[in-house]
Amino acid sequence: MKKIVALSFLMCTTAFAQSNPPVGAGHVPAHGPIAGAPCGTAPAPTALNDIPVDVPGHPYKPHVDAATDKWLGHDTCADDPHYRLDHPWAHGHYTGGLGPQRTFLLAVDHVSLPIAEWIATESGRIYSDGFYWLIARYDYDIAAHWKWAGDRIAIYEDPVHDGWYLAYNANYGTFTHIEYMGSGDPPNIAPEGPIRKPTFENDQVIMNEPHAKMHTHHYNRVMIYGTEGGEFLHSLDGTTKTLKWGDDSVFWSPATPMHYSEIPPEAEARHGVRGLDIGIKKPGDPNKVVPRTALDPLKVDPKDFKLEFDNDQVRVLRLKLAPGQSVPLHEYPLNTVFWFYTDQNIRETSSDGKAEVKQHKAGDFVWENGPRKIKLENLNDKPFEALVVEVKN
Repeated sequence: MKKIVALSFLMCTTAFAQSNPPVGAGHVPAHGPIAGAPCGTAPAPTALNDIPVDVPGHPYKPHVDAATDKWLGHDTCADDPHYRLDHPWAHGHYTGGLGPQRTFLLAVDHVSLPIAEWIATESGRIYSDGFYWLIARYDYDIAAHWKWAGDRIAIYEDPVHDGWYLAYNANYGTFTHIEYMGSGDPPNIAPEGPIRKPTFENDQVIMNEPHAKMHTHHYNRVMIYGTEGGEFLHSLDGTTKTLKWGDDSVFWSPATPMHYSEIPPEAEARHGVRGLDIGIKKPGDPNKVVPRTALDPLKVDPKDFKLEFDNDQVRVLRLKLAPGQSVPLHEYPLNTVFWFYTDQNIRETSSDGKAEVKQHKAGDFVWENGPRKIKLENLNDKPFEALVVEVKN
């Protein structure tokens, strides 16, 4: 997950008196990594930025032991490919204060709109009281659990990797490499890396639309979840909305203004079927009524089809079939998205008698053009469950 940070300046006026505190917990190291310490070989560029846990309860990401101020995970040599820069210090050196003498608060939700737009252009951008930074791409996952509205940050020099500073989170005790990009107006930086594309798009829908950490949702969306989780949505007006969902949830999500999301560690889904974000591109027309005939699924098989919600843009149904169970002839008059909670092994028979076996894995989806009249038979020896999203207009 890509991370974006914006920082509001705060002079540190209090001492952090802790007696052997755990990692983080407000502790700010007295110094950065020790220069001249032995260094090791960097892991493969594609590997996660994980390190062995040194003490039970400590994070598996690079961090500082609050009892000793030892920087763990900052032990690769100067030629580490993860932190190679063609032009180190290209924008000069940072002069805004280092270490425990000055700290900053994460405050993406309090930055001005021009700065928010600069941050949103590319993930991994940092702003702090007129100073601009980029997080090393390899370090994006380190900050995955930082709270983007209140965590305290201190900046240190990196004595090993040329061109880099270190951003340390006092709440979590973890740190990332950051490159200084200058001060004043937002710098003009061309986006790097591959262009991200949606999973699927046509004139009616856009699925899993890519966006930066700070972003706007222009479309109303159907949000499908295959794993239990939650997030905080922080808006520029300072408000925060808390969302929670189960492993079988589906919600209608209206378009939202500029915001960013924070996924707390306990809510991050590491395993399970991923969901689907369906943006509905065309507005609904309340004057248009979709005809519901005698072959409507809710009329043909009200036991197995259940209505999740219905509005002027979509109707969402949930289908559950027991092993070997069938559904009589029913009709989908509209273009439809099918999303599968379980593996699909279905015999689909059209109204003209043509049969076809369709198979997909849990988490897959298909776009089907309407109108269609079909029968269904679950060929699996396990229950089958899917969501049916009918796209109106």
